[in-house]
Amino acid sequence: MIISHKYKYIFLKTRKTAGTSIEISLSRFCGEDDIITPIAPKDEAIRQELGVFPQNYDNYTRPLELGEEQLKDNPNLGVVQESQLTTKFWNHIPANKIKQRIGPKIWNSYFKFCFVRNPWDRAISRYYWSFHQIKSLDESLRKYNLNVNFNTYTIDGKVAVDYIGKYESLMEDLAYACEQLGIPFDKWLPRAKGDSRKDRRHYSEVLTQEEAEYIREKCAAEIELFGYEF
Repeated sequence: MIISHKYKYIFLKTRKTAGTSIEISLSRFCGEDDIITPIAPKDEAIRQELGVFPQNYDNYTRPLELGEEQLKDNPNLGVVQESQLTTKFWNHIPANKIKQRIGPKIWNSYFKFCFVRNPWDRAISRYYWSFHQIKSLDESLRKYNLNVNFNTYTIDGKVAVDYIGKYESLMEDLAYACEQLGIPFDKWLPRAKGDSRKDRRHYSEVLTQEEAEYIREKCAAEIELFGYEF
């Protein structure tokens, strides 16, 4: 996840949508005040070779906004000073948590974007990524929240971001987002986590009819929103 004050954007990191690769690439253009959350050690090594590291994600502070003065007496909010709140950001933090932490002024004025992926294809990718832990595809489908991405970029069931790109047109859509923000994107993306999947068959050749319908049911809102088909 990235919050860039330099370019005034928030990149929400969804799962199995090349989010780590996007984050590493965008990190190159971040300023010293921008928020960059940590990623897995193996992927962090790629970013470190570029001279970029996680920053400002822990103990983030912001001034209280108008109407928030009453919050300073709430011990559950981790107030460190009368004029500041302290909080923490993480890799796949959802929209409602980001908005809560940065406040409505930044949330409403920054360009917020993320990426989605065909839910059937994403479910297969998730399975192969966790294959060392779960050997059964059916178990993988039942264990993990298949709708987690929808819950990342929505608040109360409504889309809360300004732009949603598709994994299926990743480079084109990312270039568009960067163009809107004035980021000098050079179309470079590392292949982070790219070696976790050995079986490259199309998801329709892997999923049973029952498994496909289960995914359709769990991801109905996202499928309808983006017109995905099996």
